[in-house]
Amino acid sequence: MATLFACPLFAQYGRLDQYSCELGLQGGCSFYLGDANPNAPFHTPRPSFGGFFRYNINPRYALKLAVSRNGVKGDTRDFKNRFPNNAEASFKRNFLDVSARAEFNFFDYGLPAYNRDCKWFSPYIFVGIGLTTYNDEYQDMKRKTVNMPYGIGVKFKFKGRFNAGVEWSLHTLFIDDFDVVDEESAILDNPYKSATSKWKHNDKYSIAMAYVSIDIFRRGFCHR
Repeated sequence: MATLFACPLFAQYGRLDQYSCELGLQGGCSFYLGDANPNAPFHTPRPSFGGFFRYNINPRYALKLAVSRNGVKGDTRDFKNRFPNNAEASFKRNFLDVSARAEFNFFDYGLPAYNRDCKWFSPYIFVGIGLTTYNDEYQDMKRKTVNMPYGIGVKFKFKGRFNAGVEWSLHTLFIDDFDVVDEESAILDNPYKSATSKWKHNDKYSIAMAYVSIDIFRRGFCHR
């Protein structure tokens, strides 16, 4: 049954790469966007690292499961914004991100040796759903919250089974107290008490990664 399902893919794309999946490691930096950093990308970045599994459906589409350990921090004194009663706050937080994403390659991606229409590199975009977990020191509890990751990247395939790439993702949270770690930083949870804050002013974090991967799991062969 799997072979019958795979045959139309070969008919459409020619002979696919010999391997269907990738296993990789990634590293880079992460930063925060919110009340303590309203609009400055890569302000006070912190280290980020993790791993991923990617399933290449065909040369244009892929599914990716990624796990990363990240850190963010922010300080209201770095910006000109003024909070009620001239309050100031800073915070630092470590967290785990787990995300499942769908990727679209702008070019047919793969080794030309296996498919003459494929290119050894391709820019791509992605969107998905994620889970953020961290220790909430202020409420003395472990917290989990959903995030929506989306972003861009570019991937490169080398001779043999190796790949490399870089990507930049933005993760939109559905909470506004990700930056609250103590009594001082509590002001960062909807500081202006806006009725629309729940939907319009939630916190975000961004992750910029470079990665390497190796192809695994051979495909079954199917003639055109």
